[in-house]
Amino acid sequence: MILKRILKNLSQVKPSSFFLMVSLITGITFLIITPPFQVPDEINHFYKSYQISDGKFLSETKNDRLGGYIPKSFVETTKPFLGLRWNMNSKANFKTIYHQFSIPLNEDDKIFIDFPNTALYSPVSYLPQAFSIFTLKNLNFSPIFIFYGSRLFTLLVWIICIWFAIKITPVYKWLITLLALLPMSIFTNMSISADVVTNILAFLLIAYFLKLAFGDKKIDLKNLLIIVGLSVLLASAKLVYTPIILLFLLIPKRNFKNIKEFYSYFILTFLIGFGTALLWSKIINIQYIPYEDYNIEYRDGIDLMKGSNIHEQLDYILNNDLYILEVFINSMYQTFDMYYTGYIGTFGWLDTKLPIWIIHISYLFIIFVAIFEDNKNLNFSLFQRLVVLGSLIAIIFLVLLSQHLTWDGIGGEIIVTIQGRYFIPAFPLLFMLFNNSKYNKQFLTSVIVMLLSVILLCFSAWTLYARYYMSPSFNV
Repeated sequence: MILKRILKNLSQVKPSSFFLMVSLITGITFLIITPPFQVPDEINHFYKSYQISDGKFLSETKNDRLGGYIPKSFVETTKPFLGLRWNMNSKANFKTIYHQFSIPLNEDDKIFIDFPNTALYSPVSYLPQAFSIFTLKNLNFSPIFIFYGSRLFTLLVWIICIWFAIKITPVYKWLITLLALLPMSIFTNMSISADVVTNILAFLLIAYFLKLAFGDKKIDLKNLLIIVGLSVLLASAKLVYTPIILLFLLIPKRNFKNIKEFYSYFILTFLIGFGTALLWSKIINIQYIPYEDYNIEYRDGIDLMKGSNIHEQLDYILNNDLYILEVFINSMYQTFDMYYTGYIGTFGWLDTKLPIWIIHISYLFIIFVAIFEDNKNLNFSLFQRLVVLGSLIAIIFLVLLSQHLTWDGIGGEIIVTIQGRYFIPAFPLLFMLFNNSKYNKQFLTSVIVMLLSVILLCFSAWTLYARYYMSPSFNV
């Protein structure tokens, strides 16, 4: 009787409500457990966010250096946590963190700091971070308080936006909920990383296209403005995810006044979205400084890869026929473990992984949910599947290309930095392809999502705590 009542209650839980509750609890837990600046590049994201909060939307150049003027107190606050990176035996303690709250802001005392990787990011990627930093610094809070306040505000913005995406999509609600609640997703989105805004915009745009594709509502100017607005923001935040715009083709032509309107709206959205991406790439191209041209006194140890040069790498690709395809194939094969495990959960500065058996089980359950979720309104035609597949392949191509251009030596044979978190905005498209309307186990899929999410996140929280606060034991 009790079990029956529990099962009945579980069957009535809405995906959006479940996401809201679990993401809030685990997001704040991860935020507290994870020491400052232990999400990849979080230090540089912090500096870039501050720069934007200061009204400087483009980074500054000085003596062949790229970065900006940051309060010395910010730099001082980061120092105690630098040794935690890539060192599993180095541990944090709450006393050290607590001590940082006593460091005053002294905003007028600034120093030029190099952050050449995040310097090239669009200000769109830092809207919630910069807003919270602007508010807190004007209240004269300490740098560490500003850091945690920005983490919290950015997390809350992500939660609200993904909750809304789950609410508006008529299909894949439990699948999107599960993917958003994966440990790596929570870990990334509770940080001040630029990836948070990218993830928000990608999920919102995918959800809105699904809403228009599998709803009966006629498409009007309001819908077009929302699509274009989200597309422009996404293209500004991370141009490699702009192929999501191709999902426009999922919308049935009957939802438009006529065929001419359908193609006009699509071409307009496509041109504006990709045009925005090209415009931003032109802007940052002016600021880009390769390793060989960077100030020799500062270029080492600042997230610049020795031997890399975007312009020369692109020339090499264009002049060597099938070279780039060979690189992509070799890289996807040889770095499989990095992105396969990293999509589910690789924490810290890529130094703390979940056990591989948990990774395998997670993928099996994701695929099960993707196949058996009851999407009654979904009649996924072959053409629509090809559109989704084409968008996914284009995103993967651009992700790999961007990494090869930025981080690899000219003519390198493998891309060494294919991280799983790069696919958080894209993999909803991958798992959407598994759905089959012939099979539906709605109650079972919802229970699996709830149980798997809770178990995975609890285990991940313990993994983070053990990594950063439990001293290693050695057998003598």
